[in-house]
Amino acid sequence: MFEPVDAELLKWFRALLADGDLSCAVSDALGRGGALGANFLPVWPGARLLGPAVTVRTFGADLSAVFDGIAAAAPGSVIVIDSHGTLNSAFWGERTTRAALARGVVGAVIDGACRDVVALHKLRFPVFSTGVTPNAGLPGGRGAVNVPVALGGQPIMPGDLLVADENGVVVVPQTQIHKVFEQVQVLLAAERELFASTTDPVRLQPEGDT
Repeated sequence: MFEPVDAELLKWFRALLADGDLSCAVSDALGRGGALGANFLPVWPGARLLGPAVTVRTFGADLSAVFDGIAAAAPGSVIVIDSHGTLNSAFWGERTTRAALARGVVGAVIDGACRDVVALHKLRFPVFSTGVTPNAGLPGGRGAVNVPVALGGQPIMPGDLLVADENGVVVVPQTQIHKVFEQVQVLLAAERELFASTTDPVRLQPEGDT
């Protein structure tokens, strides 16, 4: 089992979501990497999330493990579902959302489809997925929780940090969360100072680019 992420650190990290574009700063702190593919999109405008992963690996169209993951999740967690890119069955909807809210889960990221988009928007529950379909997944008792997964080829371990906003989804390995948080604060402060002092395209060019 993974070690819980420090709650105070998560509180301060999550507060940075409000300013927007946090995923970009996190990716920069990871050496301009860590992002899932551009097909991982918010299912309603303005959705944002940040929290440690509870990972779920589904089997076929069986979504039983998703409910198992919700039941195992601590408050503040993000449910991360590796459904192998399946787009003809939904692995998240209003029922999972209501169960997740009752557990204090703060969002879901799915390599596959979800549904009940209007309900998710009304409930203000952030979901990022690679598709939307009305077809519901079915219970079958198969799948696994808190195991290594890969979403769009990006490995994710239980306890890794997920950061998502209008730009997409970034994964921070658990061992790097504290370091990345410190680097993000430095990067954001440097950008604020730069933007306040110049519009010179040469000075605005990212370091390392020629």
